[in-house]
Amino acid sequence: MKPIFCNTINLTHNKNKTEIVLNFSHLYTEHNFTAKEGQLTDVSGQVVEPVASVLLSREGALALARLMNRVIENWGEDVE
Repeated sequence: MKPIFCNTINLTHNKNKTEIVLNFSHLYTEHNFTAKEGQLTDVSGQVVEPVASVLLSREGALALARLMNRVIENWGEDVE
């Protein structure tokens, strides 16, 4: 099943700090039930489905950070 939303964000950057990649994924637990000797056993495992990736330049990342700070300031929350 292809996810239509993300619940996990991963941020990575290169060593020169000139680019940042935001990876958006949907993380969930998949359940596989088996019946053995009259008992139902759940064998579960985490699954990560990629949703989107965004590549930002240093300038784009700074602009996004400033925008997010303005949004949070409008919420009235103190972010450290």
